[in-house]
Amino acid sequence: MFSRLNLNKPQTWHLALSSKHSTILERAISISFFAGLTALCAQVAFSVPWTPVPYTLQTFAVLGTGVYLRRNDAFLSGGLYLLVGALGAPVFAEGGDQLFDNGKLIASGGYLLAFPFASALVAEGFDRSRKAGVTDLKAQLICWYIAMIPVYVFGTLWLAESYSVDFAQAFEWGVKPFLVWDFVKIWAMVLVTAKFWSYELPESDD
Repeated sequence: MFSRLNLNKPQTWHLALSSKHSTILERAISISFFAGLTALCAQVAFSVPWTPVPYTLQTFAVLGTGVYLRRNDAFLSGGLYLLVGALGAPVFAEGGDQLFDNGKLIASGGYLLAFPFASALVAEGFDRSRKAGVTDLKAQLICWYIAMIPVYVFGTLWLAESYSVDFAQAFEWGVKPFLVWDFVKIWAMVLVTAKFWSYELPESDD
């Protein structure tokens, strides 16, 4: 199981988890693991008085899923996370166990539904680096920032609908307070993935 995963070289773990030679079982385990990691990070949350949206480490896990998995697997991991939450497991921020309330998507549902797309977009950037065998920093950065667009747009639109406020007010609540927070998380990951990771594929993956 995961024979290509060298535990002594964490800078190459992403190559093993995203390998095109991974078995169905290995892919299923990876997809489930990162769905679980997203659920765990969602519990690291705190509320503040100036926005109804809590600060969490959820997006950190969502982006991290795209860092380690291939595009389709990253999307499936996000979809699995949503499915488990929709079935009533307490996997959302602060132990939330509902994706729908009285048949209506919860207020943070726009953000949640965008997460699989965000993970897949990040994975696209890293897939390009892995195919090139070197850090394609430009592609990675483009995908990092494009990945946040659906999260912000769909999250803000549904927040406005849920609270019956205009888009500007929803933006003040759901995007503006988080720009620096998300910027710091992205650049923390960029520092690690660009400076310390290896992208040189094993011969068997060429």
